Amino acid sequence: MLSTRDIKRKIRTVQNIQQICRAMKTVSSIKLRKAEERIVAARPYATAMREIVAYLGSTDSSHPLLDVRQVQRAAVVAISADKGLAGSYNTTIIRDASVLMRSYANACAVPIGRKITETFRRQGFEILTAISPLGAVPEFRAIAALADDIGEEYARGTLDRVDLIYTEFGGRVTKRQLLPIQPMVGEDVIADFIFEPDPAVILEHLLPGYLRTMLFTAVLSAVAAEHSARVAAMSLATENADDLIDKFTLEYNKSRQAAITSELVDLVGAAAALL
Repeated sequence: MLSTRDIKRKIRTVQNIQQICRAMKTVSSIKLRKAEERIVAARPYATAMREIVAYLGSTDSSHPLLDVRQVQRAAVVAISADKGLAGSYNTTIIRDASVLMRSYANACAVPIGRKITETFRRQGFEILTAISPLGAVPEFRAIAALADDIGEEYARGTLDRVDLIYTEFGGRVTKRQLLPIQPMVGEDVIADFIFEPDPAVILEHLLPGYLRTMLFTAVLSAVAAEHSARVAAMSLATENADDLIDKFTLEYNKSRQAAITSELVDLVGAAAALL
């Protein structure tokens, strides 16, 4: 059995870790609220742009980013966090992204976030370009530059397909085809748009912005999911620390009681010997 001093030291250690976890939970909760505000503000614009571009793609207009080709070389854009301590958030997205990479005969990676960038490098995947670290607050300028690079690679024909995989706010890993842009078909076609000038001219200017918006919205959603996962992980860690403190406190009381009993036995024995 551990001495009372050792048990008290363990209790203090767990209490210190619990304070750190509680502080991290508080910080992540604040960041989560701000991330929620950003994603809620961005979604209506992203949804409207997706509908407009999908409708324009269903017309007779043509654009390099709409061209469907046989997949000779694919790219996988995967988004993770820069840091850990977020439960299974990073593990899940890295696992699913790795499976997606291996599903293609010839694929390159476009990792966003330090964790997935480091893992892909260790696994030996070809990295086309990367953003590492992502930073506490995603910068639209950096994401837009990355989207432009991907669009140029696809337009040149060096890429035949681009997939996007990330964690949506809510914890669900989502895979989406980013390029080629898929037009609307059948009942999904929204026909109440009036375009001026010609749709082909609009596509030329709209598609680069569409790519930037879709990628930036995915990053915002992934960041919100990361903070949500970290809040949950730190809450669980704080509760587990309470359980450990209770366990060690019980052991401390037993050890202290045993020590007191032993001293009383010694005193009684000494007194009996003197009589």
